[in-house]
Amino acid sequence: MTRIMRDSNRPAAIPVHGTELVAGYVNGTFKWHPDEFARFHGIPHVHIDIFGGDPEEAGVLDVEPKCAPVDAAPPWAKRRKALFPGGYPPVIYCNRSTLTPLFNAMNAAGLEIVLDFRIWIATLDGTKRVHDMTGVTAVQHKRAPKEDPHGNPLEPPSDSVTSGHFDESIVYDDNWHRH
Repeated sequence: MTRIMRDSNRPAAIPVHGTELVAGYVNGTFKWHPDEFARFHGIPHVHIDIFGGDPEEAGVLDVEPKCAPVDAAPPWAKRRKALFPGGYPPVIYCNRSTLTPLFNAMNAAGLEIVLDFRIWIATLDGTKRVHDMTGVTAVQHKRAPKEDPHGNPLEPPSDSVTSGHFDESIVYDDNWHRH
């Protein structure tokens, strides 16, 4: 069974209805306040670390420009696993072009996909599955619409664009953030 997860740097933009998991930031410019998470009462919360320094609070490391670099992923994943032995493997969020450098870094550190880490892949073009789904926890297939300087959407919703200022992912692993 798949579930819909939504995330945004503007938590109030995420509709509660239809959101089965919600993802928010635990640090950085767009850090979510506890009240913003509380708005999604009864919906599992996914915590994202954008710097690579908070594996205790976040189960996801954001590896992309202006966030954690690829070389931060192996030590972060090792620390997360040590903090939560037997827990769900650490999840690394990245786009498709980062997968090869990420896998090279993780493998060089002795980390194996599925056993030691999993991935949340951003396609943002409507692609819901990738060729090899091994270790894929989620695929972010829709992005927020481009906006004018006043925050008004410039694009209609589509297979790759959401209806508001939030991204949307399909979660494929039923064991991740179950109720």
